[in-house]
Parts: sequence; structure tokens; C-alpha cells
Amino acid sequence: MTPLARNIRTAFRGSATAAFALLGLTLLAAGCGATSSPAPRIASAATPEVAAPAPTPAAASTTARPKVVAIDPGHAADESGAAANGIVEKDSNLEMAWRVARLLRAQGIEVVMTRTTDARAGAPDGTPQPLGYNGTRLDLQARIEIANAAHADAFVSLHSNGLGDTSVRGYEVYYNSARPFAERNRVLASAIFAGIGRELRAGGYADIPRAAIDDSCLKMFQGRCFPLFVLGSPRVMTRDEVYRRGGTPEALGMAPDQPSISSPATEMPGALAELLFVSSPADAAMLQDEGAREALARGVTAGIVEFLGADRG
Repeated sequence: MTPLARNIRTAFRGSATAAFALLGLTLLAAGCGATSSPAPRIASAATPEVAAPAPTPAAASTTARPKVVAIDPGHAADESGAAANGIVEKDSNLEMAWRVARLLRAQGIEVVMTRTTDARAGAPDGTPQPLGYNGTRLDLQARIEIANAAHADAFVSLHSNGLGDTSVRGYEVYYNSARPFAERNRVLASAIFAGIGRELRAGGYADIPRAAIDDSCLKMFQGRCFPLFVLGSPRVMTRDEVYRRGGTPEALGMAPDQPSISSPATEMPGALAELLFVSSPADAAMLQDEGAREALARGVTAGIVEFLGADRG
């Protein structure tokens, strides 16, 4: 575990797209400024500290480990994501993550969030980080390290979409089939996708499903397939490749004579949900509607809970 992962785990463990998506760090989201809304406070009832009796050996051996889910609110800080119709994606993502965390915790599931403020995941205390490619790569890698440090059972990244075509609406969920647990990735994404549809219909909202999408070759760049970074496989990037992508090797932690840098992948199944299109006036109106937002959060939660119940292996 890297020092970054260890520090982040301590900081976050108890707290509670696709034109603008980061596709293997070859596309950077284009956002515009907007006033950010603060994340809602989640009240927790204080409980007195009462000494509990030590468990018997038999009881200890049968106590199940609580399920842990890493919730990743996409984008942050100068990397805003999609922005249109009064919605700035990074803010919407964070508020939605708080909702999902609240609903998961109500069911006894532990939640670790990759960020809890409008700060990059690698800088939870506000420590400045590089901008541009360097900052984005460090940010995304930190999100993976947070999930791995928490030994999460599932990783779910929350986003919203944006396109130049304002008529495009709906929701979609991405997964990666080029991983050792490819089928579990698909099951998780499919469960979240189905859950969103059920909850929108139950709430009387427009249900415009798009698809659960395999992102293992979502973008081609220089003859290579690239998935969404947070769902991808472990990767090695050479010093020359860093320069070609506009990065600085030293800013990414490479020593002067280091020829490449290795990045681990998540060690658990993962999915990335695109919750409607901020570029669509109709979808943006839903994203500003309290009931619709809660229905979306319930749908994501229902899919995660269904997956955790079925994923016993």
C-alpha cells in the first residue's frame, strides 16, 4: 500500500461521461464555471460508548465481514466534467454520491468515498496538485488506491453525460470485460442499470434507458484500445508516452532515470454510471428535481445491494 493510499484510507474510511468522460486519459472533460452547491450534511445519531462483552471464539469465527463499497464522485476542482442547463457535473456527482452513501449505510454496508469535497482525490486536505494531464492522472490513480486500501467489494463511479446534440437523453452504465472478474463487472453494471430503471418508473419519471456498455475498447488511440481509466486493467506508461500526452514524468513521481511508470487497477469489480445528460434540457430538469435525484440514488443503491447479495464468491 502506498503512503498516499494509507493516508487517504485513514481520511475517508468512515465518511460518507460520454463525450466528456476520461477515456484512458486521452480525453479531458471540458467544463465551465458555475456556483457549486455544498454537499448535504448527513446526520448521524450519537450513541453512548458502552463496553461490549468480548466475543466467544465461536462467535468471532462466524462473524461476517461487513460489505464495503467505494463510491467515486467523478471529476473535481478544475476538472468540472460536463456543464450545461444549470448543472455542473462535478457538483451533481458529489451530491449524488452522498445520497447513495446514505442509502447504503442504512442497509449496514460500509462506504468509502473517493472524495467528499470539491478537491481532487489525491489532495483531500487541499494540498495543491498539478493541473492538466498530470493532475488528472494523479487524481484518477488516487481514486483506485482509495478503493484498494479499503478492500472494497465493489467500486462504483458516478457521473452524468454531455453531448453537443441536446436531444440525446437517458442513462447508461459502463463495465470492463477485459478484467479477471469480467463477468462480475457485467453483473454489477447490469444490476445498477436495471435498478435505475425500476426506481425512475416507480417514481413516475421518464425512463429512457440506453445500455449497459462494455468499455474495454471504448476509444482507439494510436492503434490501442483504451477503457475508462478507473475501470481499466493495470497499465505501464513509458516516459516518452507521458511526454506525448502532455504530462511531466517528474510530476507523476518518476525518477530522472526511470523509463516507465506502473499503475495498478482496482482489485474489485467496478462500474461507472452515467446518470442522464446535462446537455439535455429535459434530463437537466430531472437532475434538478429532488424526487428524481432520490430515485436515481435508490436505483444505483438497489443495483449495488443486489450485486453484493449475489456475489458470494
